[in-house]
Amino acid sequence: MQTEARIPNGRVEHRKPLDIYVNKMINGVPHLARTRNISRQGIYLHRLLEPRTPAQARIALEFVLPGTDEVLWLDAEIVHGRNTRKGVGLRFVDLNPRDEALLCGYLDESDAA
Repeated sequence: MQTEARIPNGRVEHRKPLDIYVNKMINGVPHLARTRNISRQGIYLHRLLEPRTPAQARIALEFVLPGTDEVLWLDAEIVHGRNTRKGVGLRFVDLNPRDEALLCGYLDESDAA
């Protein structure tokens, strides 16, 4: 089941539920995080055990999407939730063409199902 959310420019963003673990690199140190949902623009992560990070901090993420064998390395920045205990919303930045194609392929395949 997909959900929708308005993003700052008023467009509707389709989010796909996603429950996997990811490596979230903070200051070069990996921290385990669990996802809640993903879209073409970003991802929401539940906080586990990790230090607080400042607003707009750049975070590197490492994960494998379900049904694939390809490791994605994505850069993202914090857009909301930086001081909450529950989770943090991240916006992808500077996606390389390979990772963007894998992400879009995963989301498009999910839409067709």
